[in-house]
Amino acid sequence: MTVRRAALAAALLSIALPRFGGDALAADARLRVLIVVDASDDPFAERIKAEVSSLGLEVVAVEPWRTGETVESLDAAGRANNASAAIRMIPSRKGVEVWMANQPTGRSLLRQLIVDERAGAPNEGLVALQTAELLRTTLLSHSEALSPSASATATRNAQTPAQPPQQPPPPPSPPSAGVQAAVGALYSPGNHDPAIQAWLTVNRIVVRPFGLALDISAPLRASTVRGPEGSATVGALLVGVSAFAHYDRPGSGLYATAAVGAGGIRVSSEGTASDPFVASKQSALAGAIYARGDGGFEVTRWLRFGLRAVAGAVPAGVSVKFAGNEAAVWGRPFLAGMLLVDVAW
Repeated sequence: MTVRRAALAAALLSIALPRFGGDALAADARLRVLIVVDASDDPFAERIKAEVSSLGLEVVAVEPWRTGETVESLDAAGRANNASAAIRMIPSRKGVEVWMANQPTGRSLLRQLIVDERAGAPNEGLVALQTAELLRTTLLSHSEALSPSASATATRNAQTPAQPPQQPPPPPSPPSAGVQAAVGALYSPGNHDPAIQAWLTVNRIVVRPFGLALDISAPLRASTVRGPEGSATVGALLVGVSAFAHYDRPGSGLYATAAVGAGGIRVSSEGTASDPFVASKQSALAGAIYARGDGGFEVTRWLRFGLRAVAGAVPAGVSVKFAGNEAAVWGRPFLAGMLLVDVAW
């Protein structure tokens, strides 16, 4: 009985081994795709190979440019390489030709062209995706030898919706408010030397490019007036409101601002008298009009450096007197040139 069982097992094994071996070869053929590569550096072919490989299929390349052997028949080349499908670019380079074999007979199942006929170069990515989708829906749906990982890849590709192209983020909106700090020389004819003046501006865009600003200017060092009776230091404190127009030059980082304003100015003088005169102090408040212009360059989106020029007038003028005599009239006109730092947000 033991000898009979051993003989029966050997007979069954001799029948089963060719069958299982044939199934394995068929499985290998079902998982193999042939691609004909016409040139050593063919981005179209590389893109198709990448899409087909993502399905879990084995990709085999035939390279006529290297071997010198012409591929006359795509299906014959596919059968010769035990491939279930074969792909090659059509001569016009507008798409690909796809051949598929029936499983497990190897006979022709499908021959199809995937072509992009639009003007200009074809959309190679779209053709590659359509080729991979044709293989997935036609070849893989008829194959029973897919590995679990390949099946999962195919299912994931089928179920994943196409992602819409990401739009680039919109450019940041330009600053709408800012503070400018400037320091420079302030001069009025009649004074013997200019004052060193600080100027602070707070502004906001109302309707681009126009806006409103608050201007405050104060002396860091007063100017000097001299006469036979003595000398006096003269300082001016200005508070005004201005309307401005702001212009940027995209790409270069340059900018310019032009403004006109009106406000009040307080001019103070402190005298040093010659003998026999007595020193005195005086101050006067008057209205002022002015125009200013800024220009400079952008270091970052929020920081700029530049220059400021100011021209203004006190219509009535402010008289500076020594011992009852008028030594100078301040503010008809006054001029300033300054270095500027602009912080915007």
